[in-house]
Amino acid sequence: MNRDLDGVAEWARSFGLQINPLKSQAMIIASRYYRNALDVSSLGPLRLHGTHIPFTDTAKNLGVHIDSNLSWASQVNEVSRKVHFSIHSLRRLQTLLPVKTKIHLVQALILPLIDYADACYLGVTEELLNELERLQNVCIRFVFGLRKFEHISEFRNRLKWLPIRLRRNTRILCLLYNILFNPAYPTYLRDRFSLVRPPEVLTRSHLKSYLKIVPHNTDFYSYSFYVHAVRLWNSLPPNIRDAKSISVFKRQCRVRTVRASRDATGTPGACSQHQAAAADEEINLGALTGCKFDGPQYYLCRCE
Repeated sequence: MNRDLDGVAEWARSFGLQINPLKSQAMIIASRYYRNALDVSSLGPLRLHGTHIPFTDTAKNLGVHIDSNLSWASQVNEVSRKVHFSIHSLRRLQTLLPVKTKIHLVQALILPLIDYADACYLGVTEELLNELERLQNVCIRFVFGLRKFEHISEFRNRLKWLPIRLRRNTRILCLLYNILFNPAYPTYLRDRFSLVRPPEVLTRSHLKSYLKIVPHNTDFYSYSFYVHAVRLWNSLPPNIRDAKSISVFKRQCRVRTVRASRDATGTPGACSQHQAAAADEEINLGALTGCKFDGPQYYLCRCE
């Protein structure tokens, strides 16, 4: 392994990069069974340029915390810590700020903490997803001044925020759209995806937007971005997959997701035009000129 480390360092040097061994750590990524069966001391010390590199169970790379069994618990715990710290700092102003200002503060300062690099850890457990959902609920309680155990579903509908699972799926689809159609994104990412023609599609117009699912044999790999994102993409209607720009694609995805969420809960919504505008701006439908909020659960549109 030391020879491999020297090879990596030499490769980096050929491109004008230098690896800092003082900031480097080694990690064995495997299941608990294999890690417990492995004697790390038998591997011998790792050295890079004469500097000892220690083994660790967790490491931070570009703000993402990775653990040795890829459970992502350390990442979610760090996100939770940052969100609660930020909310605690803003609570001193909670009674002084109008709702609209608090919405903008949450969207600018806190939701990016929850959304950051969420496409990297798709294989999180339901327990961790519920923890992320609770963090979003904390933001909603801050905006409306709710108590800890008050129900927040109707207030989330007022904000037109998606549940955390649907929110993550929408962001994954937008990232995939940029990978496929944005020339500024690296080509080596685009090359990982292949366009195929599904057997049930008989028209040529759908051929250009249907992606091939990477063959895999494990459930673990099914939660990777290359598999999960392709499944979400292929489930979209052809008119959304063939959107001409990322702004149109994002708006149509959000409108479709909001409608599906609304139909699942039986909550009526605004008209499609105003719903699309709210999805695009991520604001309260009641703030739109053409719509008014009537009661705790329902939105009525004057145009319908």
